[in-house]
Amino acid sequence: MVDESPTRNRLRSELIRVRDLAGISARGMARTLGLNRGVVQRFDTGRGMLPLDRIEAWLDACAIDGAERERILGLAERATGETRPWRELLERTGHLQADVREREAEALAVVSFQPTVWPGLLQAPEYARLVLSAGHTTDVDGAVAARIARQQVLFEGTTRFSWVLTEHVLRADLGRPDVLAAQLDRARSLARLDTVSIAVLPDEAPLLPWHNFLIWTPVDGAPYVTTELVHGTQEVHAREDVAEYRALWEKLERHARPFS
Repeated sequence: MVDESPTRNRLRSELIRVRDLAGISARGMARTLGLNRGVVQRFDTGRGMLPLDRIEAWLDACAIDGAERERILGLAERATGETRPWRELLERTGHLQADVREREAEALAVVSFQPTVWPGLLQAPEYARLVLSAGHTTDVDGAVAARIARQQVLFEGTTRFSWVLTEHVLRADLGRPDVLAAQLDRARSLARLDTVSIAVLPDEAPLLPWHNFLIWTPVDGAPYVTTELVHGTQEVHAREDVAEYRALWEKLERHARPFS
């Protein structure tokens, strides 16, 4: 999954440039930052992001200060909480399922709050078609097939997935009660897997975020958050922001009951 964000590409180029000028190798920078070498390699190739404090340490190691440091940190602040418009993301392909599949395969654990529809990894084919047809996807047929193929990750046993859904998700039939019935059956079947945990937040629960979010724990590197907005998707890497989402998730999980 190569990151094509102009902001992140500029940041990546700047950090590699100052590292090269300082005569520090990727391996040496990883050692300096206290990171696995693979984390820095993925960042170098556009397949990952670093938290802001690690970027600051990178600049420290390269003795970057003054106006140049401020300029690069300004780029980093924008890049670690960047929103990407759907129109930009979908320019090169009609759907993003392959990118998400790679992200899932590289994670140890993913926890997610979903207030509106069943998550993609739990969707039955016809339910997936209804959801994708209502969104920004331009290649619905390809997206449905790829989304169902993505569900293989649930059976591989290497990534743990936990969801908290609202009661609304269980009731919303998207105009097709028959499709919702099949979807509920599909979810009950997948809920039996060891890699899957599904809980439901009652309507009377005191906590109800306005939007979905996912907290990703990668095999290497720091946890980060993604969330889908009306006009695009946002990725959050700042440690304090990720911690805020984690605290919210834990509150939601305490108020939720197991799905059955």
